[in-house]
Amino acid sequence: MRFNHKELACLAESGDYDKEGVLHMKEKQEGLFKKGEVYVRRFFRLKGNLLFYYKDKEVLTEPVGVLVLERCTIELDVDSDIGNGFCIVYEGEDYVYKLQAQSEEVRDDWVQTLHMASYECLKMQLQSLREQIQAKTGRDPITQPPPTETGMEYEIASGCENLPCDSSSRPPNPFIVVNTIIPPQQNWIQHNNTEVVEVRIIIPPQLNWIQHNNTEVVEVRIIIPPQQNWIQHNNTEVVEVRIIIPPQQNWIQHNNTEVVEESNNPQFLKTIGFGDSKGVDTCTRVRITVYHVKERMTGTMSQLGQAVFTLQDVLMAPGMRLRIALQGSDPVDSGHVTVMAWINDPGLSVVQKKESSAGDEKQRSVALKRRSKRVETLRPMYSNIVTRSFRFDTNNSDVKLLVHEYMGESKVAFDIPAQLLKLWVEEEKRTISLLQEMGRLPSNIESEQVAQITISATIVSQYTDKLNVLANYSGPLYKQSTKKGDKELEFIPVNLHLQRMTVINEDKNTTGWYDIITVGAFTAYAQKYKQGGLKRLLNQMRDSYTPDSTLSKVTKMERACGLVNFVYDSRESINRDCDKLCQIATSGTGQDLMATMDLLAEKVRELVTSCDTPILQNIADEFQELKDEQINRMNSSVQENNHHLSSGDLSRSKHSDKSDDSEQHWRWSGSNFVKSPTIEPWEMTRLNVEAAVMCVMSIAEDLVKNKSGPQDRTNWLNDISPAVIKLKGFVELVYKRVLLFMTFLQVKECKENTRLMHLIKYRRDVCFAHALTSAVTGFLTKLSTSIEDLAFFEQVAKVGILMQFEGLLSCHSDEMCMIEDMVVAVDDLSHVTFKLTKSASPEDSPVVTLDGHCICVEIPIQEDSFHKLPEGLQKGDLISITPVFFNVGINEQASLAEKLGDTSLQERTNADNVAKVFSYIEKYQKEIGDPDNGRTGPNTMANLTQKLHYNTMTKKSKNTEILKLSAEICRTLKGIRYTSCKSAKDRTAMSVTLEQVNILQQSHDLAPHVFSQALDCFRSEGVRRENAAKNVGVRKYAFNSFQLLYVPKLYRPPNGTYGNVQG
Repeated sequence: MRFNHKELACLAESGDYDKEGVLHMKEKQEGLFKKGEVYVRRFFRLKGNLLFYYKDKEVLTEPVGVLVLERCTIELDVDSDIGNGFCIVYEGEDYVYKLQAQSEEVRDDWVQTLHMASYECLKMQLQSLREQIQAKTGRDPITQPPPTETGMEYEIASGCENLPCDSSSRPPNPFIVVNTIIPPQQNWIQHNNTEVVEVRIIIPPQLNWIQHNNTEVVEVRIIIPPQQNWIQHNNTEVVEVRIIIPPQQNWIQHNNTEVVEESNNPQFLKTIGFGDSKGVDTCTRVRITVYHVKERMTGTMSQLGQAVFTLQDVLMAPGMRLRIALQGSDPVDSGHVTVMAWINDPGLSVVQKKESSAGDEKQRSVALKRRSKRVETLRPMYSNIVTRSFRFDTNNSDVKLLVHEYMGESKVAFDIPAQLLKLWVEEEKRTISLLQEMGRLPSNIESEQVAQITISATIVSQYTDKLNVLANYSGPLYKQSTKKGDKELEFIPVNLHLQRMTVINEDKNTTGWYDIITVGAFTAYAQKYKQGGLKRLLNQMRDSYTPDSTLSKVTKMERACGLVNFVYDSRESINRDCDKLCQIATSGTGQDLMATMDLLAEKVRELVTSCDTPILQNIADEFQELKDEQINRMNSSVQENNHHLSSGDLSRSKHSDKSDDSEQHWRWSGSNFVKSPTIEPWEMTRLNVEAAVMCVMSIAEDLVKNKSGPQDRTNWLNDISPAVIKLKGFVELVYKRVLLFMTFLQVKECKENTRLMHLIKYRRDVCFAHALTSAVTGFLTKLSTSIEDLAFFEQVAKVGILMQFEGLLSCHSDEMCMIEDMVVAVDDLSHVTFKLTKSASPEDSPVVTLDGHCICVEIPIQEDSFHKLPEGLQKGDLISITPVFFNVGINEQASLAEKLGDTSLQERTNADNVAKVFSYIEKYQKEIGDPDNGRTGPNTMANLTQKLHYNTMTKKSKNTEILKLSAEICRTLKGIRYTSCKSAKDRTAMSVTLEQVNILQQSHDLAPHVFSQALDCFRSEGVRRENAAKNVGVRKYAFNSFQLLYVPKLYRPPNGTYGNVQG
């Protein structure tokens, strides 16, 4: 290697050392009579990866030599005859440097230190630390630094003028890179001190002028200085010397703008923010470098010029607008750059700052206050919030739109699936209990009963394992798209993020908020798609069920599920009325008591009537017949065995027979059957309910007629409560018996399809976990932005909330199965309700409960906001969900499906969901009123729905107008928007950025000539590229040139932002 001898010697003598000490080094002896190698005492010093050695410790002149500890290994010298030896072996060299320490402890210390000194070892340590951090946080700390959560309060927008053309006389493709030097916070540090100094002074005497002589005109006066001596006055303390060492400062890259295609006078849309949680230092030096991008794909560019200024310069410029000449490499005109700044806090005033003195640090930094409301509203629900800012032209040249993009990771992405898994574990345990309560059945059904018990036990075990994984999880708060096939995290939605756009109109002083939840398709990716998606599997399972009647399209299982749900709802309603009856008996009137009693009696009659339906009666009769047949068979077997017993064993046989008569039913224990008590006939159960309600009614009438005196009123509750308790007990028994009979029907109907039932159950739970987590995330976000909107809460209380899911999947290959999964998962959200509860702590999280056949999510609301809600919501009224799903494939596989495949699933899905939208609007008009408020013409609800219906009925290739119209309808109805593709990364990015630009154009007067530039700017410099980097580690979209040939033009990324990315 080449080196400078003097610089190495200087380096050896300066600074601190990592390690030093005496070692013996084996060296060749020079001289006529000195041959061979001997160990020579040397003094070693380690500095970084350089090991210097000297002749002696006492005489430290220049080092004898130096060893560069790179591409070498430190090994123990096991072949040497001496002890405590080690050697340095270089790659590709025969010569080995052998060293000897004084003891084994010293040797081991040197070996470890030298091993850690090399750059390669440090690089390996760095890589290991990077991998550990990435495993915990989900991002590389070097290539993907943590995103900032603070809104930049000081922002600049830039534009250039008169940029030179390239060598072909064509306008350049300008691109600005911003570098900064942040002035360090410097403090005086103690450097040294002097000895004590004795101070002597001379006190000047009182002197007066005396006349000395004079001329005719001038009088001369003089002062004769007295004889003065130094006298001791005092002594000082020790003089302390303090210094400030100027740091070594380098330009660091701060940010960059987008690329503007072929323009000599570009106006850049992306703004550059400055500041942190402590404010902004206006002494920050900024260097703007303007490049001409020759090739975007490879990043080839040439420099046009640069300008340097401070933030203070811009703030103090007239109108905070600074125009600077660009300095190029050649002494020619390189154009000008104009920098315009603004402060996002309008109440902040900036004053002229004087140059600070060396010791006056307080005047040196101007800390600007932070405007927190932009990000603070997101922090309770999201973490790792990424922010980007832009400034767009409108049709009014004097008005600009200030646009902020935000992206955050949902904090409930792991909590909601964990709660669901706990509920499903308990549900499966109840299923096992019901299967056991059926007792022993004939052998042809018994095997299916045992199989279902085994499957339920397997599900309990699997879900418990998933819960343990989630409990010990410590990584990022989202599941990366590269992990969508991870079975341990399959209940977590893929790449769940919030995409928010805030639009500020500086002229009208208005702000608009637009939220979209982006998430990967609700699909069981880890389960693969060999047997199809959920919709196909459910149809296959439905075809195996028995029809309810000869001409009916409804199966027995569907009818039974509806009956179970009705009985459950009736039980809950009857229990509430029973509690209300007891409350009235305590403090109500006789009239209220009878009115509630009539209502209760009516509900009980409806329950009894439903229990008398043919399907339930037939199942009950069949179950009872099988049980009786099994009991008779067992009794016959016992009697036959008794004939073969000896007389001495007869008494024991009779005793055993008596025991069997008293316990004739069996239940499964996990390995065999055990006996259980007998069950009363179904007809008797129904009659008991009727008798119980008649008893309550009779007592109520008697209380009102004969015991209405003041003294008797105190005993009303004691008189009526025993009958009410008995009624509730009989109703509970009805519900349990219905569940038992329906479980028996399921065992019969699922015969030979047990494995398919388990597959559907598991897959449906995975997809529903994704859908519910996304729904809760969206609803929490909607509440945070609408907490002061009383009209919104009135709407959700009466009509429910509309959730519009946009899919970009193709009807080809695996993505066809993803659509099938997602259709079912979105439809299952219609069985979910929200309940708003009062919360005392802002840290409270949503709670998921199982309300019979429905999922209820309790959403905590702060007490001060809770009291503003409509009365019904405060009392616990539930908020329903109307989920709609529209899908349009846009990639090359969608083209293949349209040409050679089948897109009927997509067409049916879109048509079905148009009907759901119409139903929601009809309900809205009935409960709230006309959403158009009497307006007519384009962009009204009537016009939008008409266009949506027309486009869904029209067969058109990649008709993305369906997505645009459905999204606009959702926003008009204050619904929640979701966008999905396979992993919510590439196609999703194209869709949400297009939607943002459409919103700016339709609602905020975006200038038409800025449309394409704004779209490219969002895609190249916005938060969606950060999303790609978070998932695959590369700031590129996973498209290739061939795929983009088939993607609609408005969904194509700009050059330089896409490429082949594994993910």
